[in-house]
Amino acid sequence: MSKSAPSDQSRINLLDSKDVISNKIKRCKTDSFPGLEFDNPERPECSNLLSIYQLVTGKTKQEVSEECRNMNWGTFKDLLTDALADHLRPIQVRYAEIVSDEAYLNGVLAEGAEKATAIADATLSNAYQAMGFLRR
Repeated sequence: MSKSAPSDQSRINLLDSKDVISNKIKRCKTDSFPGLEFDNPERPECSNLLSIYQLVTGKTKQEVSEECRNMNWGTFKDLLTDALADHLRPIQVRYAEIVSDEAYLNGVLAEGAEKATAIADATLSNAYQAMGFLRR
């Protein structure tokens, strides 16, 4: 998973559905070694996916190591998909609430425009004064 790669397949987006997450996780590069483990330099993808799982579940590295030690990739990828979907669900629910409230969004935009205008006016006033122009 890479946040800087141009392909949408290279990352899990905050608003990805569980099906999209599953598709992306299933396509992750993995190896054919048995079991899963952290910190093996020959298995960077394994460490990466285990680290993602650790972060979204809040488990310790030791807990994840013990839980996943004897798993195969198919089982683990399903587990990771569920963990990611569960972790992102509150964000997605809140996002849906916000975008459905048009009055709230318009208020936020108006407030932001007001603040930006105040800052821009002060900057423009300083520039006019520095160049010796009179404001109209």
